[in-house]
Amino acid sequence: MIAGVRQVCASGLVALAAVSAGCSDPAPGEPAVDAAAIDGAVAIDAAGEVDADVGADAATACATPAACEQRAADRFDAILGDPAALDAFLAAVPKGGDLHQHLSGAVYAETYLDWARADGVCVNTTTFAAVAASSCSASTQPAPASGSFFDQIVRAWSMEGFMAGAETGHDHFFATFGKFGVVAGAHRDEELADVVTRAASENQLYVETMFNLGRNVGTLAAADWTGTLTAADLPAFYATLTADPQFAARVTADVAVVTAAHDGYRTVLACDDLSPSPPCRVELRFVAQVSRTGANDQIFGQLVGAFEMARQTGLIVGANLSSPEDDPAAISNYELHMAMLDFLYRRYTEPALSPLQITLHAGELTAAYLPPGSTANTFHIRRAVQVGHAARIGHGVDVMSETDPAALLDELAARDVLVEVCLSSNDQILEVRGAAHPLAQYLAHGVPVALATDDQGVSRSSLAGEYKKAALEQHLGYRQLKTMARDSLQHAFLPGASLWTSVATATPVAACAGGTVGGAASAACQDHLAGSERARLQWKLEQRFLAFEQAQPAP
Repeated sequence: MIAGVRQVCASGLVALAAVSAGCSDPAPGEPAVDAAAIDGAVAIDAAGEVDADVGADAATACATPAACEQRAADRFDAILGDPAALDAFLAAVPKGGDLHQHLSGAVYAETYLDWARADGVCVNTTTFAAVAASSCSASTQPAPASGSFFDQIVRAWSMEGFMAGAETGHDHFFATFGKFGVVAGAHRDEELADVVTRAASENQLYVETMFNLGRNVGTLAAADWTGTLTAADLPAFYATLTADPQFAARVTADVAVVTAAHDGYRTVLACDDLSPSPPCRVELRFVAQVSRTGANDQIFGQLVGAFEMARQTGLIVGANLSSPEDDPAAISNYELHMAMLDFLYRRYTEPALSPLQITLHAGELTAAYLPPGSTANTFHIRRAVQVGHAARIGHGVDVMSETDPAALLDELAARDVLVEVCLSSNDQILEVRGAAHPLAQYLAHGVPVALATDDQGVSRSSLAGEYKKAALEQHLGYRQLKTMARDSLQHAFLPGASLWTSVATATPVAACAGGTVGGAASAACQDHLAGSERARLQWKLEQRFLAFEQAQPAP
């Protein structure tokens, strides 16, 4: 097992989660879940063929699938006051996908320290920043395995034990990345393996993870442009960049990075062995993370590179502008960045030249952290959707501060724009929690929502942890969480038609109607699944829900 799994194995998960993670035994005293049955319930092969027997008797322990669902809902309600039982339930409940995750922030500090020791990395004793082995000095110590220095590093590299004082949660959170960056940069493949291992341990099927992609085209763009960049310059800049003799080779080099990342993590996990482990069955796709605080010519180049890469490989499915949205540079260049996305939408998306989709950090703002006089919290979300063509919004915390928030909420619902809600980081960075969080407003207006981790390693959370916050702090019920899991796959950047005509009412497409969704698939339904990667994954989720719900103890 890779080092990062040790936090999973120590977290008291039920048998299903523990077995998936590669742990030897379930947590003591927890109810056993038939992990073999769960694994069997997701047998849809690479060609899209569905085993008609899989899931066919998943609901035999209950009178109907609806009765099984009610039993799971009753169990959920009954254990809300029992932390251990709730943790076990939420670790095992099927979760669909995590759509908003930054790769470097997804790994726990303890795991980074494991890798740091193996690399001979040292850590500054004052700033707690990691330095390469070649830069160790009198002001550093070798990365420790335990002790007070170890604990100090963990607190500096994450939100562990953080108490606001001279430093805000906002500043501490964003400062962590520079401290462990040397280690993270040397372990991309292991980070990806860690991500899917944790996902498998919590019964997830899919992850979209963000990291810095398209840098070769970005560097070329910076060399091709001089002077201040404006929206009016974008057509000429694009023409110059794409006409550069090096352009095609740079795109190819960026695609090679994506391919190497995919192949690399699967090598770490030995996914090509005859008996690959459960993490290998978690579907993983990449989102190009472009820093909105960088140089504008580089930003434009990376975005162009993302659209171009998606034309050549299905491994990269989206692009996102990251870094603090309240940074002065991010605020001053926001309209230009939206203009870039609008330009590229018309160049690539409208003529169907690239399948790349856009998800944007928007509304990760509060007045307390805005520069004096800024009104960014009154329009960022609306611009992201109307001008930036965002199919999903990350965070959306300040939606009620936007001009005419009710109209905006209705527009998001009408456009079917999903909001990626990250409860832990919204609490830690912006101090927005409980009733102050707009999740209830999104749900009231029918805006699709999916829970997401953002930076689970920094936050000391996981997708199960986000479900727990949703249950205890947002007072969501089992069926609401189930709908969010379904919505995560409905709005994943995957190709193919959906399994559903309506997620809200759990109404399947005609080809899959008339039977139990996730049970025995008819010939027409099998044809539908065979033609859609999205629908196949959605069917797997339903199979897992059937198995999970029938495994719940009767009242």
